[in-house]
Amino acid sequence: MGKPRQITAAALAVAGLTTAGAPAPASAELAAAAPFRVDYENGAHPKVGLNECCSHSIKVDDLPRTGEYAVRSVLKYGDPKVAGSTRAESHTLHAKETHFRSGDTVYYGFSVYLLSTWQRDSREDIVFQWKPWSDACETGKFPSAFLSVQPSGKWRLRVNSDGNACSTPESVRKTSFDLADVKPGQWHDFVFRFTWSHGSQGKIDGWYQTHKNPGWRKVLTAGGPNTFNDDKTTSGYLKWGIYKPAWASGKTDVDSRTIFHDNIAVGRTFSEVNPASTR
Repeated sequence: MGKPRQITAAALAVAGLTTAGAPAPASAELAAAAPFRVDYENGAHPKVGLNECCSHSIKVDDLPRTGEYAVRSVLKYGDPKVAGSTRAESHTLHAKETHFRSGDTVYYGFSVYLLSTWQRDSREDIVFQWKPWSDACETGKFPSAFLSVQPSGKWRLRVNSDGNACSTPESVRKTSFDLADVKPGQWHDFVFRFTWSHGSQGKIDGWYQTHKNPGWRKVLTAGGPNTFNDDKTTSGYLKWGIYKPAWASGKTDVDSRTIFHDNIAVGRTFSEVNPASTR
């Protein structure tokens, strides 16, 4: 790794849509322009916000999936809480292109890198979230879905849903899917297609590969509820980085986490969001 750059706001082009929907090969093909894509080649997207406590929390660094740069998120045990918990995350709260609601069908792509020195922990590390904000009648809300590194050494997608107009912790339906083995020292590429629904129309498809073992394979096909019955004033957005809920109450087996993300994209086709493709 070279000398990291502190994130500053910079422009990132946002372009139109295509209609093709088949999975694309994992080669360095030219990707179709996604409605929203963050590749960190010019710093941070101007609409991406940061939940960071400290100067070490979130920086642009030269360990990329493609191009020259990616984002590095660092969380240390004892870091001050941000947005109510222990996290170093980027978010798209103010990027309407990424917002989702029940009834939408959306493709998401991103790459995640774990250093070769990554150690298993007794508690999970959450690295990507699809997060709705709360309705007026709610005091808080679970993510609709999140991707985590599990103590078992698996990538896991957790899905939360609720058909009630006002969700409570007790009314949430929780489902988990183990996707693949965690492999430190590699870029892990993910593409998900969500048909968001708080009812039976919901569907999730997921594909996965690593940069050392390219070749997309389908790791998830799931149907059923996958989000919340939100009112018309609310929707969901994205978060990526490190979120370590366990550290809010005590120490675990590790005391520091470092993770990289690159090529976060939202679109209507696989090829638009393919994180292994170049722009």
